[in-house]
Amino acid sequence: MADPPTSPRKTLLQLFLALLLVSSCCFLGLRWLATPGVGSHTPAPGSALPPELPDTRGTHLGMVLVPDSTPLSQARTYEWRAESLLPPEYRVGYGLGTSLASTLEGQHRAYGRKMRFRALSHARFTYQAPPGCQQDMRCIYAELMRSNAEPVHALGTRFVEHIRARHLDSLEAAELIISFVQRIHYVEPEGEPFGVIPPALVAARDEGDCDSKAVLAVMLLRQAGIDAAILYSDPLAHAAVGVALPVHVRGPPFRLGGRVYRYAELTTEGWPLGMIPPQHDKPHLWKVLPLPELPGETGSPVDGVDTPVPGDVE
Repeated sequence: MADPPTSPRKTLLQLFLALLLVSSCCFLGLRWLATPGVGSHTPAPGSALPPELPDTRGTHLGMVLVPDSTPLSQARTYEWRAESLLPPEYRVGYGLGTSLASTLEGQHRAYGRKMRFRALSHARFTYQAPPGCQQDMRCIYAELMRSNAEPVHALGTRFVEHIRARHLDSLEAAELIISFVQRIHYVEPEGEPFGVIPPALVAARDEGDCDSKAVLAVMLLRQAGIDAAILYSDPLAHAAVGVALPVHVRGPPFRLGGRVYRYAELTTEGWPLGMIPPQHDKPHLWKVLPLPELPGETGSPVDGVDTPVPGDVE
């Protein structure tokens, strides 16, 4: 994925061409084979606000180090644009200690062993889902959210503080968070169980594929009080995020129970909220995956959001 743009606008043609450069995300189209459980590789923390420098642009949300003894040299500073906000330029720093990053990676691999994960090839794997675990990755995503809750919450705090200080509504808050996750480079995982990078490592490494980035985005959105779920399409080999947004946001609705979600693409910088890329614009092939709430989530939206209407997509 390209670095953050320097021009203030992107044409839809540029966005479309950029998205086409991304390979079929996660290989979700190969995930479920005829045999149940057989699938494929798819694609108290510290924080501080550093002083503003004269030669830097935009709003700095702060520097997050988890734990707070982590050397500053291990942090990454992200710069990105949220075109609908003023000012549009933003920055945030995030770093994980070496020991913590190793622990999170070890927990992910231990969960893979527990689920009897086995790679068949670069693009295929098997695992045995326990009773009550749906064959659509939701249990795996839920486990990643649980095991990465604290380090991701530390990052989310910087977004929440800015959202509250600037009195951003749900659409503005979603733009801020989604544009940050879009900025993270698209990289297909190599050797990771279930083809997913843990969300805290996505932010720490500046890399992740579609569902790896989707888990991170859902966690950050929910912490900001915005209802969100993972949108998953095995036939289209892709994953995205569903965000509960105001009714005036364009794009097809995706419904789960009493909630209506709008599409958020994560693999292309600047892709508009609510707009589905043409090659993925088949709403009937998408599934909304509900994920459990975590401690620290607000559980209520920033402001009023969409409500179900006839014709919404299940």
